[in-house]
Amino acid sequence: MHVPTSPALLLLPLLGLTVVHAQSSCSPAPAGCSALPSCAAFRACDSTISASLTSLCTQMDGMPGCSIRKACDENDHIPDPYCTPMSLLANICSADMPTMADCRSYVQQCGNATTAANGLNTQCKEPASQPIPALPTSKTTTQHIYSICTEMAMPGCERCTITSPTATYASCDLLDTYSLLCKAMPDMAQCADWKAMCAATPGLSYCSSHSHDDPPVMQMFFHTGLADYVLFQKWVPRTPLQYAGTWLVIFLFGILYEGWNAWIATSEANLLSRTAKHHDTTTAKTSKNGLIPITPSPPRALTTWTIRFKRGLFRAMAKAITVTAAYFLMLVAMTFNVGLFIAVVAGLAVGSAIFTEWTRAAVKAAVLNEANSDELCC
Repeated sequence: MHVPTSPALLLLPLLGLTVVHAQSSCSPAPAGCSALPSCAAFRACDSTISASLTSLCTQMDGMPGCSIRKACDENDHIPDPYCTPMSLLANICSADMPTMADCRSYVQQCGNATTAANGLNTQCKEPASQPIPALPTSKTTTQHIYSICTEMAMPGCERCTITSPTATYASCDLLDTYSLLCKAMPDMAQCADWKAMCAATPGLSYCSSHSHDDPPVMQMFFHTGLADYVLFQKWVPRTPLQYAGTWLVIFLFGILYEGWNAWIATSEANLLSRTAKHHDTTTAKTSKNGLIPITPSPPRALTTWTIRFKRGLFRAMAKAITVTAAYFLMLVAMTFNVGLFIAVVAGLAVGSAIFTEWTRAAVKAAVLNEANSDELCC
């Protein structure tokens, strides 16, 4: 039995093949696509986008957009909408490097940061295609890093080698380095762009500390908290146990400082007492009226340069150690950490209470023995 066939039915397989071919095609966006109504439905393929990202980040892996891509690959606190291929590409091609060859297709489809608002393409308007708001560009981060590290040598400055204030790029992780510096000194003028990015997207890992490698915030006013630099770059208490240990060490160091001063004063007093005893040595002479004391001349050995040199060397070394210890305590107090400041004051107070009487007794003994106007060390 013959069944008549409609010409339209014969065309269906051909049309289906054409649709499949069109959907599987990954051709770049036509020139001027973003402003053409006919291109409103154009969609870039993920494979094309990924290829562009790989090429861009191979050429300039220090770009902030490449840092975001790496963080997404490592699941490092980047909100979900900003880890899609289209959003990652937008981070680079919208405002940072729109003139690079691998950004040409994106710019034709979505426009750049200036023209994107007037674009008609629906894919570019989707939330999953938006760049991270207020993400600093390579030029901005490079120049801010240079400015910060020129003003103040901070941990993190060694990551990037930037030799000019007008440099627009450096071969280092620009966004991570810039964020590291601003976490430590958030009130620096150069960190305004970092603050804007963090205010727009608070969940970014670049805006808060998620690692023990992050430097403590430098606060030049009295504050509480655990993390602060204590004399050395590696001495940063980050847990309650580490902080308690640090507090105890500083407290004991304050007591030891007062004990050291007492020992120095006692040693000096003893030395002067021995000297006085030699000077008080007298000889007796018998006469008709009895014993007549005769004041002797000072022993020659006590006036030699060797004795004076040894005493001077002792005093110099003692002073050097005393001053060094005093400045250590001062620098701890200047962290402005309330707990550590209390540790310094408490240690000195307790040490003074323990050793003051000892020191006074030694000084009193030296005075009573007539120490020949020698000054006490320290």
